[in-house]
Amino acid sequence: MVMVHGVPTNSSQWEPIQDLLSPYFETYAIDLIGMGKSDKPLDDWEYTWENDSHIIAELMDEWDHDSMIVAGDDWGGGIALDFAARYPDKTDVCIAVDPVAYDNWPVAEIESIGRLAFVDDDEEFRKAVADFPMKLVQTLRTMVHEPSNFRGGAVKEDVPTARTTHDLRKLREPYETVDYAAGGSQLNGDAGYGTPKLDAIRALALRGASLDPDWMLDIPYEDITAPTMLLWGLQDIMMDSAIRFRFRYDITNAPVRVHPLQEAGHLALVDQPHLGADAIIDFVTEHRGTDVLADRYMGFPEIL
Repeated sequence: MVMVHGVPTNSSQWEPIQDLLSPYFETYAIDLIGMGKSDKPLDDWEYTWENDSHIIAELMDEWDHDSMIVAGDDWGGGIALDFAARYPDKTDVCIAVDPVAYDNWPVAEIESIGRLAFVDDDEEFRKAVADFPMKLVQTLRTMVHEPSNFRGGAVKEDVPTARTTHDLRKLREPYETVDYAAGGSQLNGDAGYGTPKLDAIRALALRGASLDPDWMLDIPYEDITAPTMLLWGLQDIMMDSAIRFRFRYDITNAPVRVHPLQEAGHLALVDQPHLGADAIIDFVTEHRGTDVLADRYMGFPEIL
C-alpha cells in the first residue's frame, strides 16, 4: 500500500494509520515533491497531479510492484483518484479520504498560502511568512474534529503499537527549525527554533497556487476500474461532504463505497485512525480476499 499525504502536511500524517496497517500490508508513506523530506524544486517543475501520479508509478517500478493499493488523504486523495484513472492496471484498490476534487476548490486557508507564490522579492517574502508557523498550526487544527489529536506523540496504554495523536513538530519541521533543545534567543538570532525555511515554504506556495479546478473537473473517473472507497469525515468543515456522492455516478466502471466517519473532520484519519484502518482492511479483503493480508485480522481494541 502506498500512502499519499495532503497539504500542508507530509508523510508523518500517516504514522498512526501505518502503525495499525503495517501488520497486514507492506506500507510505503511518501513525501510529495516539494514537501516533507523530498526535493523542493522552485523552477522547471510543474506541481500537478499528473506529475505526482507519474512519480508514484515510477516508485512502484522501483519497489518492484506491478500494482498496489493506493491510499490518499486530502490532496493525496485527489492524487490517488487521478492515479487510479491514469494507471488502472497499477491500482489494486483505491482509497480516498476526504479528497480534494471537482470544483470544490479553493479553500481559503490553502489559497492564502498559494498567494505567496507571487511574492518575488526575497525580503518581502521573508516578511510575508514571518507568522507562517502559527498559521500552519491554526490551519491544521481546523482540519480535524478534535484539535487535541495534534498534541503530539502520545501512546495509549491499551494500544501500545499505535500512536493515537500526531506530533505537530513533525508537520512543522519541513517549514521551520524546531530544535528547541538547542535553545537560544530569536531576538539575538541564535535560536535553535522558529526560523522559517524559505525554500520549503516557496515550494508549498507553488503547489498551493497550482491547483486548477479546470483540470480537476477533467479527471476521467470513468477510467477507474479498481474498487474504490471514499472515507469521509462527517464533521469536515473544509470540503462540501455532498461531493462524496458524485463519485458514485462518475466512477462507472468500478465498485464504489462511500464510508462516513462520525466525529471526524477533514483529516478524518487523524480523528479516527482505528475506525479508518478497520474500514480499509474490511474493504480491501472484501474485494481482494483475506489472502492479501500478512496476518489474520482480529480487530483493533478501540473498536471491539
